[in-house]
Amino acid sequence: MKARMLKVDLLIREAERKELTEALQKLGLLHIEKLGSESSLQNHADWKEWLELKNWLGAREAEAHEFEAQTLTGPLIPQLKQFKKDWSLWKHRQEDYSKSLAFWGIWQDYNPNLWQELESVGLKIQLYQCSKREWPQYQAQAFLIGQKDESLYFCRISAKENKEDLNLEALSLPPFRAHELQAIAVELNQEEHRLQSLLVSFLKAKEELEAEAAAIKENWEFQAGMETWQNLKATPLTHLQAWIPEKSEAEFRQTCSSLPLAFRLQVPDRKDNVPVQLENNAFNRLFEPITQIFQLPHYYEFDLTPMIAVFYPILFAYCLGDAGYGAIMTLAVLIGWFTFLKKQRALAALVGILGISTTIMGFIKSGSLFGVALSANADQAWIRSLSDWVIIPDDSSFFFNAFNVALLIGVLQILIGIGIAIAKAWYYDGFKASLSLWGKLLIVISSVALFMADTLQLSAGSIQLLIFSLIFGIALIMFFHDLSQALLVRMGSSILPLFFIFTGLLGDVLSYVRLFALGVTSAVLGLVVNRIGTDMMSDNWWTWIGAGAFLLFGHGLNFVLAALGSFIHPLRLTFVEFYNNAQFEGGGQSYHAFKKHKPFKNSHNGNS
Repeated sequence: MKARMLKVDLLIREAERKELTEALQKLGLLHIEKLGSESSLQNHADWKEWLELKNWLGAREAEAHEFEAQTLTGPLIPQLKQFKKDWSLWKHRQEDYSKSLAFWGIWQDYNPNLWQELESVGLKIQLYQCSKREWPQYQAQAFLIGQKDESLYFCRISAKENKEDLNLEALSLPPFRAHELQAIAVELNQEEHRLQSLLVSFLKAKEELEAEAAAIKENWEFQAGMETWQNLKATPLTHLQAWIPEKSEAEFRQTCSSLPLAFRLQVPDRKDNVPVQLENNAFNRLFEPITQIFQLPHYYEFDLTPMIAVFYPILFAYCLGDAGYGAIMTLAVLIGWFTFLKKQRALAALVGILGISTTIMGFIKSGSLFGVALSANADQAWIRSLSDWVIIPDDSSFFFNAFNVALLIGVLQILIGIGIAIAKAWYYDGFKASLSLWGKLLIVISSVALFMADTLQLSAGSIQLLIFSLIFGIALIMFFHDLSQALLVRMGSSILPLFFIFTGLLGDVLSYVRLFALGVTSAVLGLVVNRIGTDMMSDNWWTWIGAGAFLLFGHGLNFVLAALGSFIHPLRLTFVEFYNNAQFEGGGQSYHAFKKHKPFKNSHNGNS
């Protein structure tokens, strides 16, 4: 569902622009069409810096240790910026220390000061590293110093004017001298304690950091809002066009009546680019992210989220089709609800619905439990008892078998899509605009019914009625498919839409075979994993461990592949077949209120 919107025109005096922009931002209802887009915000220097800091801090979470947090006061983002510099410097010094420690572990007696006398008489010393295999070609002109693993370390003394170089790169001295290492180690350890304590503090202050970032966004929106007013020529007035939800009209009127401005509220017309605010119940709202993967509906068409909420769990479950895998998804959600998914409860609920749907579908469609076929002929009694739950078998002699039901789901979704297209055309453009879609509905129903006439055991009278319905549907397409054309032109050009309807119907319905195919694929792979796993077992206990490990790995891999396919292919069926038949156009812009954000706290106690 979508919220109804009202167009707002505002007039103010130029001198009061700043004051009234602040008041409107505080009101928090207006969607300003010409306000800078989200992509413009991404190019804002402060915002880009914040996003980099946020990502960097998130990546450091794995490096945090158990240290007592410090009390942070004042603006946190500048402190985080400095903390990032200090952390990078500390990491760099750690690397230098490690290099120095490794170097002096080999060249312990090397003292650069002692070699200055040789250099003063025209000699030079160079340090090298080579492999054992390369050593014979250098040993005649080198002094072996040490060995570590497969590497040899040696020095070479030669005259400064000697231009002959070894086919090796000379080693350079490390950043720290040997006598400095102990003091550097203490310094790095103290700095680690300080930085780890700060890291814990910043990780605990994520909400305060987000609030400060919201203040950056709020300031950017205010500046952009100031620039959206348009001066009227030869007047001291300036104009702004915006949108508000119809349900907020009373609040808007009450607030604006006390401000020095003039406003006008209008119902939008078809030429307006009206923002879209989705309004769904709690269950349907879980599926809005799926709607947004494609596009939002524009203002003059229906929001299809409620239909996605009905069909997507069915399509997903039909593709995955294993009760065991569905149970794993449900169990993961139950665990995550109180642990790692605490802040993503909507996602957890969505996955939980898909898991429960898959568990149910795994029992009633074909019957599969971790690759075990729930057959009535199984040797185990518990499998035979579970087989009683199967109501959509693979038996081709049964009409409602898994293959046919997949096609029937497709036919049902296509018919609902056409019905939505009819309702859309009728509601927004009038009954006459919907007549061609009524014709398409009659063609699809008649064609499918005539194709299944023998199966449905239709009487001769029913068949004649369906043929008449088919012809009537074709006539509606011919006469009403494009009302912008003249009648004769419309009848002549109707060949193309009729061609697309008849050919598209077959392609659309057959696309739903993928529901059956994916379910069969995951079931067969699960069965193969079980067969190999059981064949690995013998009287030796260790074979059971190996077989168990193989079963876990095989089913884990099969589950990941099947879940990925079950996520993608229902999306494809929804966004191509269903959306096409529902004549979904998309392209709607999301309603974004021009408002103030939650003020950030100016202090944070890490121990709280």
